[in-house]
Amino acid sequence: MQRREPENVQLKVAPVPLQGVNPFRKDIGRLTFVAGFHLTSPDKRFGGLSGIDLRSDGGLLAVSDDGAFVWIDLAADGVTPFAARIAGMLDDKGDAFQTKSAGDGEGLALNGEVALVSFEGEHRVLAYDIGKCSAAARGATVASARSLTDAFARQGLKVGGNQGAEGLALTPDWKLISGLETQSGSASRLSARAVEVEPEFDIAIGAGAPELVGLDVLPAGEGGRDVRLFSLHRSTNALATSVITIVETYLEGTLDQSNLPARVISDIDERSRQGYRVTSSRVLAEMNVFVTIDNFEGLAVSPLPDGGARLFVVSDDNFSARQRTLLMVYDLRSAP
Repeated sequence: MQRREPENVQLKVAPVPLQGVNPFRKDIGRLTFVAGFHLTSPDKRFGGLSGIDLRSDGGLLAVSDDGAFVWIDLAADGVTPFAARIAGMLDDKGDAFQTKSAGDGEGLALNGEVALVSFEGEHRVLAYDIGKCSAAARGATVASARSLTDAFARQGLKVGGNQGAEGLALTPDWKLISGLETQSGSASRLSARAVEVEPEFDIAIGAGAPELVGLDVLPAGEGGRDVRLFSLHRSTNALATSVITIVETYLEGTLDQSNLPARVISDIDERSRQGYRVTSSRVLAEMNVFVTIDNFEGLAVSPLPDGGARLFVVSDDNFSARQRTLLMVYDLRSAP
C-alpha cells in the first residue's frame, strides 16, 4: 500500500478564556485552566470533532463524525494549535465511507502509530495504521457490529444507533477501554478488556454524572496493571446544573482464576482473563453555561512531571454555525 499524506487546510485560532465575565479566572473544581482556543477553517470539511488523542510527536489527532481524520499540530509550548491537515477515513477495501452512518466516527485511541476508532450508526471499532500508511490507512475490524451488539445484550443494555461507544482509550499493553453513551441507571458502562477479547460492558463509572462522551487513560502505580481513567460526561440539557462533568476513576487490574485448567495457561489465555474493577473515583470539575463550554465530546490526557495530568478537551460543532469547535486545556496539578 502506497503511503499518502493528509491535505493541509487553513486553520484560524482565536484565544478564549475560561469565563468571559471574569477572564482572569483560572480554577474550576480541581482543575487549573491553561488555555482555550476557538478553531475555525474556511475548509468546510473541518469540524464535527468527536474523538481526540495525543500523537507520539506531541500533536493531536482527532476524528470527525463526518468520517475524517484531522491532524492538529501544536506549537513548542505543547498547547497552542497552529496547523491542521485532513483526510477522509477509509474502509477495509480502501474506499471512502458511502453513508453518514458508516463514517460516524466518535471515539479515538492511539497506541504508538496505530489508531482505533469507534463508530455509531453502524456500531464497530476499526484499527488504522496511521504511522505506516497515514491518510491511505484502511480500517481493520477490531470489534464487529455483532460482537458489540451481543455484548450490549449480555448486560441487558438497549443501545440506540447514536448512543454507542462514544469513548475509547488504550493502555500501553493493548487493553481497550470503551465507554457507552447509553447509561444504565445513573451510571455509564465500560468494557475494559484485552483488545483481542470480546467486549464486556460490565463496569459502571460516573454515577450521577451525565452521559459519557470521551475517555483517556494513564498508568497508575507500579507493575503496569492499574490505570487512572479520565472520563468526559455531557448533558444534552444546556441549562443543567452540570452540563459537563470530568471524572477520574482508578481501575485495579484483576485476573479471573475461576475454572482454571490443570495445565499452565498461555499468555493469550491469561490476557483473556484479565480485567479491571473500580477502586475509587472523584469528580474533577463540573461546568455549566457560566464558563466557556460547548458540545464537548473528545478528551485526551498526558502525564505531568509532578504526577498530575494535562487534559485536552475538544467540542463537536456539528458543522453548525450555532456551535463552535473549542479546544480547551486544563491541568490536574498532582495525584492524590
